[in-house]
Amino acid sequence: LVLFRVSSYSSIFQFSFSVICFNYLSDDEDKKKKSAVVIPLVQEHDWRVAKLLALEKEGKLTEEDRARLAILTGDQTFDSSNGAGNSSTESIVVKEEEEKAPDDADYKAVAIEDFGLAILRGCGWKDGEGIGRRPQVVPLRILPRRPNGLGLGATPKQPDQKNGAKKQDEEVEEEIKKDSRIRVMTGRYKGLYGKVESRDDDNNCLFVKLAVGGEHVKVSLFAVQQVSKKEYARDSKCINKSDYDREKEKIEKRNNEAVRDNRKDDNRRDRGERSKDKYREKDGSKGRTTEKEELWVRADLLVRFIDEDYKKGRYFKEKMRVVDVASRRDISLEDSQGKIHYGISQSALETVLPRLEKSRVIIVRGKYKGHSATMEEKDKRRCRVVARLHRSNEIISVDFDDVCQHQPKDDDDDDY
Repeated sequence: LVLFRVSSYSSIFQFSFSVICFNYLSDDEDKKKKSAVVIPLVQEHDWRVAKLLALEKEGKLTEEDRARLAILTGDQTFDSSNGAGNSSTESIVVKEEEEKAPDDADYKAVAIEDFGLAILRGCGWKDGEGIGRRPQVVPLRILPRRPNGLGLGATPKQPDQKNGAKKQDEEVEEEIKKDSRIRVMTGRYKGLYGKVESRDDDNNCLFVKLAVGGEHVKVSLFAVQQVSKKEYARDSKCINKSDYDREKEKIEKRNNEAVRDNRKDDNRRDRGERSKDKYREKDGSKGRTTEKEELWVRADLLVRFIDEDYKKGRYFKEKMRVVDVASRRDISLEDSQGKIHYGISQSALETVLPRLEKSRVIIVRGKYKGHSATMEEKDKRRCRVVARLHRSNEIISVDFDDVCQHQPKDDDDDDY
């Protein structure tokens, strides 16, 4: 036991520290089960008592010091009225524990994480119990170790869960090691494939041999993604996989738009003014098998725009004037603000009927296709229009979809 005495400059407070020596107990009978290390609680000796005892041995102990010694040792038999002559018969005997110098501690025998538990066991704590008034055990929170080379605030990239099942089917290894097939996801070599030559775990880097060009480069471990053997054989020779996928997506989008245009040709009926084809007459229904391939849009027609996807639906249900018709998928329109819209498909348009009678219209389908006429009457119940041709003054009856309002910039009444 080593005693330290520390005194402040004012000599008011004095305290001591004890160096605790512990014994490591081992059980020879059960070698598999390691015995718990216990550091017993050592009772500290009062330095004031030791000082007074030293004065008593030297014969310099006064009556005041003797009374102080009695108080410190808890001896109640001392009588302060006794004289100094009886001091030899009234000496207080204090039993001192025999102090033995401890052996040198073997710090390698006990792990550093077991040292604190050993002190708690010496204070009466048992394994599995909580510390404090409540015996409830608080679970230990262990923070995950931060990867080397990862900056503050950055988090390592999580594996793609969408392709998790696909990777398992293709037997992709979880750990990236030598000869692993990878794809660079970010950085200078983004989109390129390669094979891992070696790893630098201290800096979280990979030395990769690129599949295109055979160049040896150094990339971050967090900037690559492991790929299957099948994907590597299919896409590794592609110079830029992202550009290839982008062009492929554009082609598929154009094909889907063509299919969607063909479907919209059959659904160009307006809900308010259009009805089913059961009211059509026999002569008007002849030759309709090739209706969706027929180009009915002409210049100077007033049409309604019905494409909800164009310009985020800004011009949906708006009436526009046809400026030029190059093909079914290349039509130029002019809106109410005078702005020209190019490259509009015919499937995004439908015919418009005048609200007032005696208005000019154009026959866009059927026997009189291209003739200009005047709308005499509208039959909404049968979805028919009675019109008078300008060329022959003939009165005809046509379907709503076969006629469209004529709105030229000049007053030209000639036929198309």
